[in-house]
Amino acid sequence: MIVYGHRGARGEAPENTIAGARHAIDRGTRHLEIDLRLSADGQLVVVHDDTVKRTAGVAGKVSALSASALAKLDARSDGPPWPNKRGTGIPSMTAFYRMVPQVKHWQLELKSLGKRQNPELAAATVAWLQEHRPRAVVTSSEPDLLRAVKAALPRQAVGYVSTTTTPETILAECQCDYLIAYWQTLQDRAQVRRLQKKGVHISVWTVNDASEIKRLYKLGIDSVITDYPSMALPLVASLSRQE
Repeated sequence: MIVYGHRGARGEAPENTIAGARHAIDRGTRHLEIDLRLSADGQLVVVHDDTVKRTAGVAGKVSALSASALAKLDARSDGPPWPNKRGTGIPSMTAFYRMVPQVKHWQLELKSLGKRQNPELAAATVAWLQEHRPRAVVTSSEPDLLRAVKAALPRQAVGYVSTTTTPETILAECQCDYLIAYWQTLQDRAQVRRLQKKGVHISVWTVNDASEIKRLYKLGIDSVITDYPSMALPLVASLSRQE
C-alpha cells in the first residue's frame, strides 16, 4: 500500500508548501497529494482554499493575487508550529515541482473554480503537464474538469474525488484510472476487488488513524492519503512485513 502525504504533510508542517513537502520527503515520503488553483495571472498555484485567509492570515482571493504575490505570503497560520518562514509561501506548481525532484508520483487535485473558469484551469493544467510530463494523476470532485483533461490528453491518468459509496457511474463516464474515496465510504471488499479488476487504483483520504489504516490495508486498497506520513509510512511497512 502506497502512502501519499496529504497537502505535503498537513498535520506535521505547513500545508501545500515547499517547506512542508521537504519535511515529508525527509521522513521518507515519495508520493504527494496537493491542491491546484489559478492565480490572477493564470498560473497554477498550490493552495486548497479559494482565499488565503486561513493559511496565510490575510484577506484576499487566490484568483485576485499574482503568483509572485502569493509566493511572498507566509502560509503558517493554520497548522502545527513551524520554526521559520523559509519555503512557506504559496508556490506556483512549477516552483513546487522543481524544488522536490524526489517525488515519485503526484496526486494533483484541481479545485473547481466554477463553470466560467474551469475551462481555463483545465487548459492551464494540460499545458503544464505537456511541458513537465510528471508522473501524476489529475484528480477532482468536478467531473467536467476530468473530462476536459482526458479529452486533451487521453493517456493522462485522472481520478474522481468521491464522497459517495456509488462512484461507478462517474468513474466510467470520465474514464477514470483512480478513485479517490473518502475513507468512510469504503467498507465493501467486493466493491474494492470489482473496481481493481477494471484497472482502477483505489486511494483513500484523509486517513489519520492507525487502526483505520490497518482496516484499509486488510481491505486491499492501493494507497492512503494522510496528514501524518511520519506515522503512516512505518505502520504500512510493518504491515507489509507481517504478510
